[in-house]
Amino acid sequence: MGKCIRYITANTDTEEQSFPVPQALNTHVEELNLDVLLLKADNLRSNESSKMESFELLCDHKEKFRDEIEFIWRFVRAYGDMCELSTNIQEKKHYANIGKTLGEKAITRAPMNGHCHLWYAVLCGCVAEFEGLQNKINYGYRFKEHLDKAIQFLPEEPYLYYLKGRYCYTVSKLSWIEKKMSATLFGKIPSSTVQEALQHFLKVEELHPGFSKSNYMFLAKCYRDLEQVDKAAKFCNLAVLLPCVTKEDKDAQKEVTKISSSLKR
Repeated sequence: MGKCIRYITANTDTEEQSFPVPQALNTHVEELNLDVLLLKADNLRSNESSKMESFELLCDHKEKFRDEIEFIWRFVRAYGDMCELSTNIQEKKHYANIGKTLGEKAITRAPMNGHCHLWYAVLCGCVAEFEGLQNKINYGYRFKEHLDKAIQFLPEEPYLYYLKGRYCYTVSKLSWIEKKMSATLFGKIPSSTVQEALQHFLKVEELHPGFSKSNYMFLAKCYRDLEQVDKAAKFCNLAVLLPCVTKEDKDAQKEVTKISSSLKR
């Protein structure tokens, strides 16, 4: 590659120790105003291969804009991206925990901002992946609470309904022991159905046809579970037509292949 590498620590004001992040050597950080910075970060993030560059750009400007809410929620989102991109468990935990803490700052500063609730919910989901069952359930309640708030403020955002569909589908598949533990620890049992999950995934398709391979995969899954084979096959076929760009796309493609095979039995 021949690229010089320096290491930055993207510390927030949480006093948490940061994990070193590799970044190309910048002898001069370009000074950008807030609007230009946010636009550049958003544009970089739209390409899977540039998400790390978007994160690094925000790191370079965190001292200048750390109190700007439009900057903060994007920084939370970027930590979620880094958690997803990393293949190292300790790095993933690091990005998830720092992002969640920053997300708490965002929802405290701007409780009426849907983007703050959305990305705080996502980071709670990231943290939950590394927790035991008790904390997973706790973060599950937090995830749903802030997802519902985000939907109130951003009712036309398809990604929110995709996440809500995934939540409902996961809850519909909880084992008896998981439900029992939830009732014991929190005095209530999370409940949902495949039919409820389906409605959220259909809402995604209504708002943004062809939103993602994963949404089509979940639509196929729901219809398979509901024994509506023709509709399940239809969404498998639609999923296959979309390109595999991200890791999530590739995982969805593998699942679609399994669903298609199960429909032929």
